[in-house]
Formats: sequence, structure tokens, C-alpha cells
Amino acid sequence: MKEILSQKALLASSVTIGLVIVLIFAKTVAYVFSGSASVLSSLVDSISDIGMSLMTWLSIRWSLKPADEDHRHGHGKIEGVSALFQAAVLTGSAVFLLFTAIDRFIEPQKMTDHLYALMLMFLSVLMSLVMTYVQNQAQKETGSLALEADKAHYSTDVWMNGAVMIVVFFDYMKWAPMWLDTAATALIAALFAKTAYCIAVKALDMLMDREVEPETKARIFKIVTSPQEVKGVHDLRVTRSGMKMFVSFDMEVDANLLLWSAHEIAQEAEYRILKEFPNAEILIHLDPEGDTDDTRHGEVTA
Repeated sequence: MKEILSQKALLASSVTIGLVIVLIFAKTVAYVFSGSASVLSSLVDSISDIGMSLMTWLSIRWSLKPADEDHRHGHGKIEGVSALFQAAVLTGSAVFLLFTAIDRFIEPQKMTDHLYALMLMFLSVLMSLVMTYVQNQAQKETGSLALEADKAHYSTDVWMNGAVMIVVFFDYMKWAPMWLDTAATALIAALFAKTAYCIAVKALDMLMDREVEPETKARIFKIVTSPQEVKGVHDLRVTRSGMKMFVSFDMEVDANLLLWSAHEIAQEAEYRILKEFPNAEILIHLDPEGDTDDTRHGEVTA
């Protein structure tokens, strides 16, 4: 099951790279014929996309490497590094587009070949939608942060390419003032900056071992405590590393149980978690019922 999910993540990333290459060609032709700053902003985005998508593909491949003596918890954190890199590239693209917008405001340039640009930008919107759909499906199943970061900025592309189409169409119909192209470029730059911020926050959360959302922890707690044999659960910790989820907790059982019986209860709890979270790695510490003192908790009583 884990291998199937991993292959889905790699396949989604590979499909994205292929589509981006087609987009770069289409947008380059559109910019050469139109001279639009908005089309240029879309082209710059796609050029940065190819680098980020390659980084995503490589990070997914790296994160799938099994744990070794030097990396006992695997290599999943590389996805956080990849997402942080994507955020940095998007920030750089936003700065570049902002300066382009300022330059075009000072020296406006007239658009040409509107219909050709419109057709190519419409193709860009369709392909961006396809990429977003492919990545969204794979990310839901795998939980890959690298794919989530890729999906975030491709979702931004849909809105960006749509905005570019509107600008080119308005200019074609003679409805647009000269500054509209510049304003759209500045808005796209702002959208890049916002997306970069959101990606960076999630990347840092993973790299700093931030706990998963409360809903996920609550679901795991409910799964573990469902049998009557489980008398209590404490110190539940759940973090993510790439496509893996690390789960650890202390389980309280009847103090009079044989070790083998207690072990079976813990093992059954592990299987129940894996049924719903197949990419989880689980560590369970058994405690006699009522004994919650442990040096790991930092709450040991004298």
C-alpha cells in the first residue's frame, strides 16, 4: 500500500513536469507575439515552475529512501526543504514582477496579436487546471508536503492565467486603460508573495516538528481508545515527515495483565491506526493503569 501511494506521488510530479514544458513553449510564443507584461509574468511563473517541479520530483524520490544508520527516521524532511525552496523561488519571482510592473508603468508598451495570445493563455488555464487536479488527487492520498506546495502555486496559476486573459481581452476590445496591464502584473506579484508565505509556513511547521491538526489527533485518540481493554492514553504525539506520519503515545492497560496480553492489545491498536493512516510509523509505550509518570513527559512527580 505504501509503495502504491509513493508511486502515485512520483507519477503526479512527472505529469506536471511534462505539462509545464508545453506551457513554457506556449507562453513564450504568446509573449513574443503580444509583448504583454501580464503574459510575461505568466511566462516567468512557468519558468520558475519547471525548476520547482523538478525539485519536487527529486525531493519525493529522496524522501522515499528507507531509513538508514544516519537517518533513523527516514528522509521525509527533505520535502520540507523542497517546499521552503519553492517559497523562496516564488518570492524572487514576485520581486521580479513587481519591478517589471513599475518599469511598464513608467514606460507603457502597447500589446499586439491579442487573439493569438488569448488562445495560448486559454490553453494555459486548461493545463493548469489539469495539473492542479492531478496533484490534488495524489496529495490527498499521499499527504506529501512537496506535492501540496506544488499544488498551491499551480492553483495560483489558474487565477493568474485567467487574469491575464481578461487583461488581453479588455485591451483587444479597447476597454482597458494603459495601466491595467501594469496593475494586473502587480496583483500577480502580490499573489505570488502570499502563496510563498503560505508554503513557507507549512514547510517550517514540518521541519520544526509542529503537531498535526487537532482533528487528526482526535481521530487517532478515538481509534486507540475504542476497545475496553485500553484504560487510557496520554502523551499522544503526531508529526509529519514527508509522506510519513510519526505517531507515539503511552497506552494504559490493566496492571494485572500478562506482558503477552498487553502486547497484543498494543499491536491491535497499531493495526487499527495503520488501517486509516497507512503511512504512519507508530511507537507505543505501555503503562499500568493510572501510572502516568514518565521522564519523557517532563511532569514527573517526586
